[in-house]
Amino acid sequence: MMETDSTTANTAPTGPLRSLRNSTFRWLWAAGLMIGFGNWMQRLTISWLVLDQTGSVFLTAVSFAIRSAPNLVFGPFGGAIADRYPRRKVLIITAGVKVFVALGLWALAFQADTLIWVVMVLIGLAGVTASFELPSSQALAVDVVGKRNAANGVAMLSVATRAVGAAGALTGGLLIASLGPGAVFFLGALAFAAGGYAVSRVVVAQPGLSLERPSLRIGKLFGSTYGGIKILLGIPVVATLLGFAMVVEILGFTYQSVMPSLAKDVLGVGSVGLGALTAMAAIGGLAGSVLITAISDYDRKGLLAVGIIFLYGGGLIALGVSEIFPLSLLIVTVVGTMASSFDALQWTMLMENVPDDMRGRAMGGWIFAIGFGWAGSLELGIIAEVYSVGWALSVNGIGLFALGVMALMFASRLRRA
Repeated sequence: MMETDSTTANTAPTGPLRSLRNSTFRWLWAAGLMIGFGNWMQRLTISWLVLDQTGSVFLTAVSFAIRSAPNLVFGPFGGAIADRYPRRKVLIITAGVKVFVALGLWALAFQADTLIWVVMVLIGLAGVTASFELPSSQALAVDVVGKRNAANGVAMLSVATRAVGAAGALTGGLLIASLGPGAVFFLGALAFAAGGYAVSRVVVAQPGLSLERPSLRIGKLFGSTYGGIKILLGIPVVATLLGFAMVVEILGFTYQSVMPSLAKDVLGVGSVGLGALTAMAAIGGLAGSVLITAISDYDRKGLLAVGIIFLYGGGLIALGVSEIFPLSLLIVTVVGTMASSFDALQWTMLMENVPDDMRGRAMGGWIFAIGFGWAGSLELGIIAEVYSVGWALSVNGIGLFALGVMALMFASRLRRA
């Protein structure tokens, strides 16, 4: 078993980078870097491939909806499994499935007439893996650094997955223009394989899990899953967080589903421009994650989350209005910052407000909540197809403003969290 050095789960180091002093956490962080790099490239390339093959902004949005829809079914189960089975093994399996999906997309990219329905099936499979990956990775981070450093460990893992976003997006955009989508998918497969290896190096005791425990039966898994959801909804702060996560996912995070059309049809900058836009969103995402890491000990996280919702809405409205590429790059950086800040805040607040043995199921409940993002992707796609991308983004930005007002008026538990 790997020994942790200098910083263990029982010590109390200080500083925003304190989790990285733990050698075991550094392997998990490296896995986040590799898998994040592959994810950024793959998402960008899939969306461009669908738009290029079909010419439909609606079908491009559908590809995003298919990625998030499995969360509704598998998210709670992913959380229950993260609380019952070795999280490291779960992450190794999901990395292997990601390699398979990437190689399948690589093979399809070389077909003269790409079978879009097969692409959609593979996207759905990738969405299923995310339902199991995130609860295990977040809970494993806390296992490694200890509950005292939970907020910092979760935020640092968020930094890892976003730190390579700009590199992944720019690499994807440039490779699409020069070598085609197939090269991007193959490179993504290599990144996922490297991430799986890094995860295999993370060996740490999982609290509450006995290695001699018999396999959990399907009936008990169902009971553990939905019993966990009932417990989560009985914690007022957690229930409020999950409700806001669902609405912000529908109105906010789905902006990515119309980014290919924004780049191609509104700004006229092609795949390289899409890579640049996505890279700036990733840079903003990294900035947001770093910000939340730096203030992980701040006491009024709920009030901060409400402020982020307002800024998020304003950013989407501005992005919908802008037709100038450099200005859009600046705006999408702000949008990316708000998106990642809101995510990181939710994760840390969930980890801080649930019992130790509920961490995986808390993330499973969060994944279930964001699974409703498919509705936002379809809504954006329909508005963009009928009216324009600008109108679609602006409508959702106004919706976020309305949500912020409701939070100030009615969500006292969230404001005090």
